[in-house]
Amino acid sequence: MRIKSVRTVRIRLFLSKLFNPNRSIGQKLTTLKSLLLNTMHKLTRLRLMIKPTPPSHSGWGMSTSHVLPWDTSTDIIGRRFLKSETNLLNLINQDKFVMNWGLVKPGYAKPSVSKYLKEARWRNYYIYWSAKLAIKFTQASPHNIVETGVWYGASAYFAISAVESELTKDNDFRIFLYDAWSGMKAENLTASEMRNNGHYSYLSLEQTRNNLQGHVQQCEFIKGYIPEVFNKNPGPNEVSWLHIDLNSSMPTLKTLEQFVPKLLPGGVVLLDDYGWHSFSETREVADKFFSNEDGLLMPLPTGQAIFFKR
Repeated sequence: MRIKSVRTVRIRLFLSKLFNPNRSIGQKLTTLKSLLLNTMHKLTRLRLMIKPTPPSHSGWGMSTSHVLPWDTSTDIIGRRFLKSETNLLNLINQDKFVMNWGLVKPGYAKPSVSKYLKEARWRNYYIYWSAKLAIKFTQASPHNIVETGVWYGASAYFAISAVESELTKDNDFRIFLYDAWSGMKAENLTASEMRNNGHYSYLSLEQTRNNLQGHVQQCEFIKGYIPEVFNKNPGPNEVSWLHIDLNSSMPTLKTLEQFVPKLLPGGVVLLDDYGWHSFSETREVADKFFSNEDGLLMPLPTGQAIFFKR
C-alpha cells in the first residue's frame, strides 16, 4: 500500500508541475525530459536483469544470433555439411578417425572432440562450401584439390565430402596432401614464429592415412617439408581448390608460388591463418602475393580468407 501511495504522490507531483499555469514552457519541458530519462534508466536496468538469449553459434573468434545455414531447411549445402560433420563424429566415436588431443598440449585435459567441432563449425563450413564452389565452377577431369598442412585429416575430410557431393563419379577427383607429419623446423620460421618450433611432432602419416582410409584411392599423401618437398613432388598441373594451413609465412608463400599459377579459372584458395594476430606475417605475405593476381581476396570473420580466381 505504501509503495502505491508513493507512486501516486509522484504522479500527482509530476502532473502538477506539467500543467501548472504559472510555470514556463521551458520549465515544463525540463520536467518532461527528467521523466523520460528516469524511465529510460529503469528500462535499461530491467534489460540487464533479464537473461539474454544465448547466441545461435559461438566459437572460432565469432558469435552470432542469426539463422545458421545448417539449421535451415532451405540451404541444401548447409544441410549436407551438417550431415558430413555428423558422419565424422560417428567415425570418431567408433575410433575410426583418431585425433590424439592429449599429445597437442601435454599435461592438459583432453578436450571434447564434439565441442571442438561445434566451435569450429563456421571454419569447417567455409572449407566445405569453398571446395564445393571450386569444383562447380572449374572445368577439369579429374579435378585436383591440394592441401598443405593436413594435421589429422579433418579439413581434408570436409573437402572430400563436399567434392563427392558435387561430382557424379567418386573417382573424378584427386587430392594431394602435403605435410611433414613431424615437428616444425626453425629454419622455416621467422623470429615471431619461433614459438612453433618443434610443434606438431606428435603427428604421424600412418594415423592420417588411417583416418582417411575411406578415400585413400583419391588421396596422395606427400611427406616432407615445404618448399623442399616440391622438388620431389610438384603436384598436379591444374588445381581447382587449394587449402593452406601451415602456421608459417615462408612455406605459405612458397605454396602460393607453387600452385596459384596452376589454379584454374573459377578456382579457389582458402587460407586458414590469414586473420590471426599471431600470424600477421602470413597475412602480409598473402596480401602482397594476391595483389598481383587476377581475382579477389575476401577475409572471413573466422580468421580465414578466400581467394576467388577469375
